[in-house]
Amino acid sequence: MRDLLVTGTDTGVGKTVIAAALVTALRARGVRAIGFKPAETGIEPGQDRDSDVLARASGAREALAVPLLQLAEPLAPAVAADRAGTRMNPRDVESRIAQLRRAGYTLVVEGAGGVMVPLAWDYTVLDLACACELEAIVVARPGLGTLNHVAMPVTVLRSREISVRGVVLNGRSATPDLAESTNPDTLVRMLPGIPVVETPHWTSGSPVTAAAALVDRLLD
Repeated sequence: MRDLLVTGTDTGVGKTVIAAALVTALRARGVRAIGFKPAETGIEPGQDRDSDVLARASGAREALAVPLLQLAEPLAPAVAADRAGTRMNPRDVESRIAQLRRAGYTLVVEGAGGVMVPLAWDYTVLDLACACELEAIVVARPGLGTLNHVAMPVTVLRSREISVRGVVLNGRSATPDLAESTNPDTLVRMLPGIPVVETPHWTSGSPVTAAAALVDRLLD
């Protein structure tokens, strides 16, 4: 299968958990999969980083999978880099992905925020997906507003001929309201051919392990 991009309708929708779950599901199928987040912002001392979660799911910390940009301020990578007096070179990101592929890995690449977020100026998550021929999985919140929030990135991805492998509605309530209850079927009708998976709000256990069993169907 082709390498994957995990993107979101917003920040904080659970892209890292879903990306790690996809790596876990691929590895359970015997695929040599690895998670890679090119740019990581909002890093706080003493707290688990997104790249740490991906490394654990990948089974080992691979030097090639360390983010090229790691910054403290919780901003879009291009903005955070500007404020820190640095920048990320898009060619370096593409080169790193090529190196991981040559090393025999199937990649799950986690973007930053949504598809139009700038990783560098004039280079968005969408540009990365195009340049590296990634298939996309869109992660979204399950409730009211999600129909529009999901349809927009799907439309943008398709406009650049990027295949959308699935949508994950992440964090369904124990007692879903009307919007949460109807959104999955509505999205299937709005986006024919794109599978929709729901994951619950996790209160115990490992969300990555539990989500892996649910997102596995997106890999068929």
